[in-house]
Amino acid sequence: MDTTFSGVEFQNLVAEEFDLKKCFLFFSAALLTASVAAATDSPAAEAFLGYNWVRFSPNTPNLPGFNGLPSFNLNGGDAQLVYNFRPDIGVVLDVGAVHAGGLFGIANAVKLNRPGVDHTLANFVLGPRYTFHKHSHWMPFAQALFGGARASSSTSVRVLPGGIIWPPVGLIVPPGTLQPVDATLRAERTGFGMLIGGGLDIKVGKHIALRPIGADYYLARLPTFVTGRDTNKNHFRYSAGVNFLFGEAK
Repeated sequence: MDTTFSGVEFQNLVAEEFDLKKCFLFFSAALLTASVAAATDSPAAEAFLGYNWVRFSPNTPNLPGFNGLPSFNLNGGDAQLVYNFRPDIGVVLDVGAVHAGGLFGIANAVKLNRPGVDHTLANFVLGPRYTFHKHSHWMPFAQALFGGARASSSTSVRVLPGGIIWPPVGLIVPPGTLQPVDATLRAERTGFGMLIGGGLDIKVGKHIALRPIGADYYLARLPTFVTGRDTNKNHFRYSAGVNFLFGEAK
């Protein structure tokens, strides 16, 4: 077999090899540029608006004849502001509130079949967040937020003349009263709040990301109604919504 090359054939072979090298170098440079762009494509600030669902655990003390209150669900909203002082590290302000009405079906002897307790739980917490920017569209994050929690519970009662209701002990309607008396009983407590967890943002545009899931362990340390002592209440929070992105972190 003849393996000799003419001068023209040799020049063409060298030219083809040179073109392949140029293509390889161009492709490598494009990949490097894309990876750098993805690594640095981090917003300087974020604003999140979304839905919150909290599984609330009352954690009430056991008393004779009373085994505590069952867990229940609360629904509401949440807002977050984030400042990223580095592409992967930022500080988060999280403010949210959830509510449930007619809980436990509480009724008394003179007010049957009435709604139970309305309960609202709010949080105002601040802390660090770490976001993984390995991919320009998928942005998982982890956070630890600390601050306060405020719980508000209320119910309405009606008593006939001369009746006594509890709570509170000692609320008496004078016997001379001709009409039943309606009253709203409200209790508010403020204490320590903590959220530890994370979530996933999916970037669908330059300034918009969707958050299909956010999951946090939600600790609220609040005084109990019975003893007044601070008690840790362990909850779970799920969130989802839209995250708005601004600027570029340096």
